[in-house]
Amino acid sequence: MVKQVFYAEAGIPNYWRFELNAFKGQLPGESLPVAFVHSLGGDGGYEPTHRVAAGEKMTVRTPFEFILDPAALLP
Repeated sequence: MVKQVFYAEAGIPNYWRFELNAFKGQLPGESLPVAFVHSLGGDGGYEPTHRVAAGEKMTVRTPFEFILDPAALLP
């Protein structure tokens, strides 16, 4: 996760990662893709704010408010 460190050092307020394929740490029954949303914390590193699997809807409020369903990102 080298990118995460560089982005945090640069002060980028949000870091998003999408897992499109099966991955270590995937929860039982969790549908792909899975979105991991992080925000820059007070210690200068990223803190996880959301973990959203395909078919789930989550209102994300930063960097702007919108509803996220990772399934809608795929054709």
